[in-house]
Amino acid sequence: MVLVVDDDELIRDMVAVVMGRSGQETTPAGTLQEALGALRRQGFDLVIADLCLPDGSGLQVLAEVQKNHPRTYVIFVTGYPELDSVREALRQGAFDYLIKPIMPTELIHVVGRALEHKHFQEEREMLGNRLEAVFRGVDDAIIAMDERFSIIQVNAAAERLLGPGVPVVGQLLGERAGWLFNSVKSLLQQVQEQPEGKRAFCMVALNDNGRERILSCSASPFHDPKPNATGTILVVRDESQLTRLEPGLRSRQGWHGLVGASRPMREVYELIELLAEVDSTALITGETGTGKELVVRALHEASPRRERPFVAVNCAALPPGLLESELFGHAKGAFTNAVRDKAGRFKLADGGTIFLDEIGDLSMEMQVRLLRVLQEQSFEALGDNRPIRVDVRVVAATHRNLLERVREGLFREDLYYRLKVVEVRIPPLRERKADLPLLIDHFLARFNARLKRSVKGVSEEVLEVFMEHHWPGNVRELEHVLEHAVVVARQPILVWSNLPPELRARTASPLEARPPASGQRGRPLKGGLAVGEWPDRESILQALEESRWQVGVAADRLGVSRSTLWRRMKTLGVRREETTGRE
Repeated sequence: MVLVVDDDELIRDMVAVVMGRSGQETTPAGTLQEALGALRRQGFDLVIADLCLPDGSGLQVLAEVQKNHPRTYVIFVTGYPELDSVREALRQGAFDYLIKPIMPTELIHVVGRALEHKHFQEEREMLGNRLEAVFRGVDDAIIAMDERFSIIQVNAAAERLLGPGVPVVGQLLGERAGWLFNSVKSLLQQVQEQPEGKRAFCMVALNDNGRERILSCSASPFHDPKPNATGTILVVRDESQLTRLEPGLRSRQGWHGLVGASRPMREVYELIELLAEVDSTALITGETGTGKELVVRALHEASPRRERPFVAVNCAALPPGLLESELFGHAKGAFTNAVRDKAGRFKLADGGTIFLDEIGDLSMEMQVRLLRVLQEQSFEALGDNRPIRVDVRVVAATHRNLLERVREGLFREDLYYRLKVVEVRIPPLRERKADLPLLIDHFLARFNARLKRSVKGVSEEVLEVFMEHHWPGNVRELEHVLEHAVVVARQPILVWSNLPPELRARTASPLEARPPASGQRGRPLKGGLAVGEWPDRESILQALEESRWQVGVAADRLGVSRSTLWRRMKTLGVRREETTGRE
């Protein structure tokens, strides 16, 4: 829509005809007041106005447009092209001007440029608004800085991170948040020094009001072509929740013996939270040693039944006759040596949770009785025909494949589906090796307190053995390995020789794999490395060149693990630039 303001009706009509051919509707106005009235009633894409009007100046139209219609463009028309008036119109924000008599081709050209420019500006503004919305809505703190690390722009998360005070824009990061700048200074300098403009990462740990915070920081360069300026974008993500894993589950690094912050364990925690709110029967599955009972105890403690009893029964540890008495109780005289009434575990767990461990080893007769209890929430003690009603949540666990046992006729299908309302699979340790450092710290703290030791940690060689071990015994095996190592250790850091003999027999000996003495050259790759020999700088560079710097491939050629090669490269200071110009 175009507003045409001119006291000459012929000009108004001519502009209307030309605009109509271009598909533009026009609204005529012969005076300043008519133009102002039209602007107050509706908005226009474009205003074509005479600079000289009978009751005022076209500059007054421009002022009204800029005040209430900032997205409307103004083109002036004048029959007296005085340089000063034209300059003033353009200075105040007019897009362009035309000189009377107006040529249709020139009018179409100028209007086309104006509308095209308006469309471009609107698209740019829309894109800018979208980017700003994303920028403001991101949970990570984003800080844009110039070459001097002076803050150019921040989002809402960064404002919260940097704390209250005067506006942060224009301040040096080191002055506004010295604690952050000192932690990421080397990271920012690394980005500035990299001509390729690669991203760099680091972790920052700090105490905030006595509470540890873990921040993941990444930095990358940027270039603003308009002022031809360069700078750095710093992104800070608070990873504290991954180490504390709140809320609701208190500290998930050590919650009722459950230790771990890996994705598989976080999924377990989330499922426990959901299960804790209901009384549905749950089946906990997982290999031996994964900590199934700890999961059940955690489920009980997170539920409304936490103040009521938790009763655990190992179904594989008792023969069927004795197990029936243990679960359901017996009356006096029910069998030989039954000299008094005895309450069963179901009765003792009334109002709370009963944990049936190794449910897969239950006999068929006991499976029938258990199914009836689950269906009716009542049972009879041995030697007594009076029904006993209980309010008990049943949680079962097994390391066996129950569905396979159903197919083999060793487990009732109806009981299987009754138990498996919700299944919680506990991942084996080999699927969550990222939790090894947390588990190591957890067990060392326990053994230090119990055995009166002061072991502070494990060596890199031991951690490498742990990371490469398959852990068939899972967390229980790790616990026994660490207890053995703490008992025999004579130093504050556990080393390879402290590990149990059976584990050392199944793994390489990192401590025997000493690097060659200085000046000693390694043997050629084609001859391979001797047992216990670490690759030297020349061998590493040769392997990396031949594998095109694929570290995993190079590690295979050298006969070492990927992590060992990375650490060896770091120790020797091996960098990709060294291969430049090599024969």
